[in-house]
Amino acid sequence: MRPAISPSSTPNNKDRSSCSGSPAPCCKVRPVPTSTRGISTSTRSGPACRSAPLRSLLLVAPGACTGDLDPLLAAYASRRIQVARWTYTGAVPREPELAAAAALHDAVLLIGRRARAPRTVLAGPLLDTPGGRRVPVGWVPVVDSPSLRRFATAAARVHTRSRKAATVALLSQRHPRFRRLAARIETILDDRPVFRWTADRLVPEDMLAGLTSGLGAAIYVGHGRPCGWVGYYGLRAHHFDDFAGEPVGAILSLCCLTASRRRVGLSFAEALPLRGVCGAVLAAVSNTRHTDNTRWAVRLSSAMLAGASDLGELVHEALPPGSPLAADYRIIGDPLTPLLAPVAGGRRARTVEVHT
Repeated sequence: MRPAISPSSTPNNKDRSSCSGSPAPCCKVRPVPTSTRGISTSTRSGPACRSAPLRSLLLVAPGACTGDLDPLLAAYASRRIQVARWTYTGAVPREPELAAAAALHDAVLLIGRRARAPRTVLAGPLLDTPGGRRVPVGWVPVVDSPSLRRFATAAARVHTRSRKAATVALLSQRHPRFRRLAARIETILDDRPVFRWTADRLVPEDMLAGLTSGLGAAIYVGHGRPCGWVGYYGLRAHHFDDFAGEPVGAILSLCCLTASRRRVGLSFAEALPLRGVCGAVLAAVSNTRHTDNTRWAVRLSSAMLAGASDLGELVHEALPPGSPLAADYRIIGDPLTPLLAPVAGGRRARTVEVHT
């Protein structure tokens, strides 16, 4: 049964507030007819929106948080991504309701209260619609208004900057098994600008500085925990507190547990987008096997080489229907985050000191 969804409207500053309760600026929207009952579809007015939209995204969020997402909504409009809004109150909508509502869209961005964890709020990185389509879905927890706006600002920056280079950073632990996998990924991506920043080649501070260059993607292979990566002497979310520079498009954390809430208030994968480090993270909510992560890495790298332009498309192309990997991984952040970045990001990345 389709969920009862209240049509969203264009509020003014008097009745619209941010997640922290402070007034948020009004987002001017222009209604567009839609066949999906109860969901309002809108784009911002302006020259960029006068032509037909290229993509469609369903934004599912509490009404109090929409003001903090204004930077991302403006970026969507500039890239001709039509946004349909499902504004809810109370509990986060259940996955069957989300799947039914996603049938007419290319992706879903789900915003919800921090009490919900990635493992329980969604069953995987793709929603299976009643018509048989698989639609990428990203999750963003509401911690506070400033962190939600940091995410929206970083994700918007990834959309609005130039997108000409498929730059990739390869990250891994020192262990030979993971270094071999990094080398295999590098071989698959042989015609792309790849920066091999494995833990045996540089110190953590230089790797962190490299991630501010403005790259399209970063891939980590190694051991992981809910609080972070085991590599680089134990990388944690607080190591990104002083992150300043260009965000990474998408971070692929191909290891155990980095999207898990086990014994942590917020997972490592959730913390990165909320700190403005990247547009989105693909990460696991459970323990994973190295053999599965190897297959996953090969499929993702091959899909990237084939031309997947955003994270949702990458996951869709790399994940076969019925794959058990779907139960382990989630998209945290914007599912439409681009994988291409400015050429200047590659130039900055080449200045990182690497020891071979």
